[in-house]
Amino acid sequence: MELNPEYRIFDGNMFAQMRALLADQQPPEGSALLDLSIGEPQIPGGPLLTDSIAAHNEGWQFYPKAAGHARFTSAVENYIARRWPSAAGLVDLDRQMLPVPGTREPLAFFGGLVRNTKPDAAALVANPYYHAWRAGALASGAEIRYLNAVAGDGFVPDLGAQPDAVLARTIIVYLCSPTNPQGGVMSLDDIKSAISLARKHGFLLVMDECYCDIWRGTPPPGALEAAAAIHEEEGADSGLDPLRNLVVLNSLSKRSSAAGLRAGYIIGDASVIGLYAKLVANSGSLVPTPLLMVAADLYEDDDHVAAIRAHYDHSFALATRYLGVTPPDGGFFLWLPVDDDHEFVRRLMREQAVRAMPGSFMAETSDGVNPGAGYVRLALVHDHERTEESLARVAAIHDGGKGAAQAG
Repeated sequence: MELNPEYRIFDGNMFAQMRALLADQQPPEGSALLDLSIGEPQIPGGPLLTDSIAAHNEGWQFYPKAAGHARFTSAVENYIARRWPSAAGLVDLDRQMLPVPGTREPLAFFGGLVRNTKPDAAALVANPYYHAWRAGALASGAEIRYLNAVAGDGFVPDLGAQPDAVLARTIIVYLCSPTNPQGGVMSLDDIKSAISLARKHGFLLVMDECYCDIWRGTPPPGALEAAAAIHEEEGADSGLDPLRNLVVLNSLSKRSSAAGLRAGYIIGDASVIGLYAKLVANSGSLVPTPLLMVAADLYEDDDHVAAIRAHYDHSFALATRYLGVTPPDGGFFLWLPVDDDHEFVRRLMREQAVRAMPGSFMAETSDGVNPGAGYVRLALVHDHERTEESLARVAAIHDGGKGAAQAG
């Protein structure tokens, strides 16, 4: 039996490549392995999460609804009003928002919504990339092109640098802010420019904002407030959908340290949300109503998020102490520059019993450059004791041990 050959693109993903790279590297005898390779929160979400799960323990006999529940919609509406006040009431959430079981599935499904809409189509993906963005680009049936995010641009892809000829045939673009894994933040003007380009050239802009509440110092601007600013410039009585050509994704996985809950939302262009609702009604996963009530409790509360954010702030303070780095503006990854990411990761395992992800495994070579090469991704997701021990081990071999010496 033949299977879809296009799916061979999923062979040898970054974790498979990492395992192969480390297959012959044994950690020092007697050293406990410390794993910084996976971006999965290791700190509990806190009592609000566990108490809410215990409280919402009925209704499991009922099928969940694609449209969700009025209480969840109200919670998201309140969250948006607190987080991006200028976007409060921008659109009718009953028509333009849906709950989703995490964002991986919708990221992949969006590509199918725009398939067969332009000849010789292109799909643009931020590079380095989250694997679900590439899956969505593949689902679009378009030529996949990668937008390099490099240090000189603040680790934010320069969509406006793409030739008009490419943008004209583009059907979908995947961007992220804060960027994953580098933690760069798009400015409000950056986001407004991306939305304007989507409308000018007729493509769908997918904004992944799953790290938008994990920040240092200043909350990152969001696509909803960018869209609100454009809508005000156009005139609120223009009759145009304020979110046309745009869809924004948000999840509780990082915000509430609740990756296992599988809950978040999508909000955007009314036609996109309407078609997506039809798709999931026929083939997609839905969030069970009891879990939707838990998600509503989490979206209604900011205190637990502040505590989680403070935890990561301290983790990055430790990184600064041990490695002399400047913390990223957002996210919980340290994008550490090294001479050779493959060899550095091998040494980390062999000499320090630390597992890390080579940056080059998270990106594709585009325009002759792999923007992940020369970087290692360290997920600072553990408790502070384990994080400090991990960073001390990294510092022992980074920059000739200079970081370890400074930390002492």
